Formats: sequence, structure tokens, C-alpha cells
Amino acid sequence: MARAGGNAVDACLASAIMAWVAEPFFGSIGGTGFVSVRTPEGAVEVHDGNSIMPFTAPSEAGQGLKRVFFPDYGDGIYTRIGGGSVGVPGILAAVRSAWERHGRIEWGALFEDAIAAARNGLPLSKTSAYYLTVTWHQVWSQYEGAAALFGPDNEPLVEGDLLIQSELGEALELIADQGPSAFYSGALAQEIAESVGADGGFMSVDDLDRYEAVVREPIATEAWGWRISSNPPPAVGGAVLVHMLALLRSAELSEPLQRLTAIVGAQRTAMGYRRERYQDPTGIAAALDEAITGAAPSLQSPSTTHSSAADTDGHVCSVTESNGYGAGLVVHGMLLNNTLGEEELNPLGMHGMPPGSRCHSNMTPTIAQGDGRTVGLGSPGADRIVGAIAQTLIRLAVDGDSLHDAVAAPRAHVDVRPQGETLCFEPGLPGDEAGFIPRPYEDIHMYFGAVQAASLSDDGTVDACHDPRRSGGHVLI
Repeated sequence: MARAGGNAVDACLASAIMAWVAEPFFGSIGGTGFVSVRTPEGAVEVHDGNSIMPFTAPSEAGQGLKRVFFPDYGDGIYTRIGGGSVGVPGILAAVRSAWERHGRIEWGALFEDAIAAARNGLPLSKTSAYYLTVTWHQVWSQYEGAAALFGPDNEPLVEGDLLIQSELGEALELIADQGPSAFYSGALAQEIAESVGADGGFMSVDDLDRYEAVVREPIATEAWGWRISSNPPPAVGGAVLVHMLALLRSAELSEPLQRLTAIVGAQRTAMGYRRERYQDPTGIAAALDEAITGAAPSLQSPSTTHSSAADTDGHVCSVTESNGYGAGLVVHGMLLNNTLGEEELNPLGMHGMPPGSRCHSNMTPTIAQGDGRTVGLGSPGADRIVGAIAQTLIRLAVDGDSLHDAVAAPRAHVDVRPQGETLCFEPGLPGDEAGFIPRPYEDIHMYFGAVQAASLSDDGTVDACHDPRRSGGHVLI
């Protein structure tokens, strides 16, 4: 995109579109996402493409949902799949919105490489192969279209196998030629609605047609001399990040055990507050104001992908997108999300949200500005997203690390488990001394997220890096 005359926004959006081909389990055109853009003038805006509860009401709560358990994903997780789990997808609308306001290249050019990759095939990445293996029997093998695509010999594809998605290439070409209307109101919309209905769901063509991306001002805070702008309510990820940073601003971070204790304490408080106060997405903003007002030095109390880009003109772009765990449905090569079935994102209960309301989201695409540089960053990792970003920001703002060192630095995450609060941590952290049930990892691990970052310095220098914890890449042009 850059060599063809595009800017960082074009490059980042094209990368997000390519993820629909290269990482369909984590970022699908049938999924959800957010685009954060910093303009050359220094303004930051967030294009909200989060999925929504259909305007069409289900006949009963739980309609079209099937509960499944993944024993080998993380430390075991329940989710719900099927037609009733599909929220109205918004990532395509967000991509279009950001391109209309900031893109430089033609709309169709954003799709050219993705269309070619879908038709010619790409080797299945290590991360995608792992996810496919641990969810194959519960999800993908249960649906004829998914099974034919990801397991043509009745066994899931493995790392390096060629994944050819010719139908997806057709769908992307249609959208490249006709714009998002092909997906939201045209022939593709009809196919999606029919497939969802045939599997017990209730999302209609009218629900798709009524979807609109929303451009929002970011939620912002100051920490360690940096200004951090992130995803605002009704999404929950940015609120948790801002709460964590408010708690960490005055914490002692110079000594390793003190730093780890502060990070874990801030995470426990912010995540606990989320569980108690962020049940209804419409009330997150007010609840966060109360949390920040009361934030003091006392620290008591699902799958995604990301792309970032920066250019010398001053654009910085950060895109986080998700397909949830996947509903199992594949329509014209497009995987559909299971947002309405993700138990951690539906605290009001299955189908408990008002019609047309935005769903909960952990996604936290962030723009951070300080020490003469602007950094776009974000991460996959469900409820580990915020911790991954916060720990990377500490390395950038407090330690003055390079992008590469900050992203690769060891991380920790405290998890509430049946046996008690468990501190998961990577090598190099004193997790055994922190007073929790220790769960050390022998090496860096994708459990702790996968931060992707790009930066622009005041002197015009650009940089980028990807997280070694997960399949990914970066390039300077």
C-alpha cells in the first residue's frame, strides 16, 4: 500500500483486511473491531465497528445457542456457538469509515492482495493451526462448510498446510467493486441472514442494513508524562486500561518485585471493578468517572488480532479486530462471529442486551504520545489485552525502552481460578514472591497477548515491531 501511494491508514486497513484471509479465526469480515487514527494535526479518533445486538428480537433468550467447552484452550473455557451467537458484524463498516476520512488510495486497492491470497492460498500459521486444533471437534467439525474448508480430509489442517479460500476471494472482490453495501444489504447479506436463520439464529438482512460505524472521541489519560488515548465506552477495554493507569501513576516501579506487585494490584482492582460495575455497556462511562475520582495509591480490591502503522506525514493507525471464538458458520467463505455467545462479554445474560446496543469488548487499540514519539499499539488476548498494553506502556514511558524491547519484555497476569488467584508470569519476573498461587511459564507465551506496535518520532523516524509470542510480522518501507 505504501509503495502504491497509500498512507499509514491505508496500510493498516489493508493489513486488517488481509487478516480476514490469513487469520480468519481471529479477524474475520464477519467479525468486530475498532480503528484508532492519529492525524498529522495530532487529533485522535476511534471508529467503532463493534458488533451489536440485532434489532430483531429472539423468540426467547438463548435462541440458537449451543454451549461448548475448550479444555485445551488456555486453562479451559466455555463459550456458545451457533446462529444465535452471531452479532451484527461491524469491522467492515469501521474500515470503510476510517478510509473515507483518512485514506489516500482507491478503495479497491485495499483488497487486491487479500483477494489474491484467498484464491492462491496461504500457509496456515502456527497460531491459527493451534487454535484450529483445540477447537476443531467442538466447533468447526460440526458445520459442513467449516469442515470442508479447514479439514478437507476430516482432520484439521496443520501448520504450513495451504489454506485456499476461493469463496472468500469472491466475496472480497464483490465488496471491493461495490463497497460495503454488498455485505450489508446485497446478495451477501441475504446469504448471511439465511445461514444464521437456518441454524436457529434471528439476525436479519434488515439488521445488517441498519448497521452504522460510529466515530468517537477516545478516552484519554496522562501517565508518566505520556498522553494515552484509547477505545472509549461503550467498549470496556479502554476503560479498564485508563483505570489501571490511574492506579499505577503514583506506584513505585523501580524495583522488580514492587513493580510486579503494583501491576498485579492495579489489574485486580480494575478487573474487579469491571465485573462489579460494567455490567450494562450504557453505564460504563459514568462508572469509570467514579472509579477515576476514587483512584488512589491503594491497590486493593476472548481471540483477537491487531495491526499498527505509522508514516512520516504524521498518521498513526491502530486496528484491533476479533471474531470471538467463531460461531462455526462459514458463509461464502466468511467466518461469522459468536459475540452474542461469549459469556465474558454478556454479563447481562445471553441475549440480555437491548436491541441495537453495542456489545461489550476487550479490544483496546491505543495511541500513546510522549518522549518525542507517538506509538500506535494494541493486542489480542481477551482479558489479557489491557495488561499487555499497560506493561508495554510502562516499558516505553518509564524505562524508555525501544519498541522491540518494550514489546518483548516479560509479562504477568493474575487470573481468578477455582483453586484461588493464580499469578501467571514469564521468565524474568519474581512471580514466586508475589503472594499468589504461582504459575510460571518456561518461555514467553501467546497467553500474555501479542502486542503489535508502530511509532513516529518527532524527527520523522518511523519504527515498527511485532510480538514474538505469536505469528506476525513487521516491515519498514
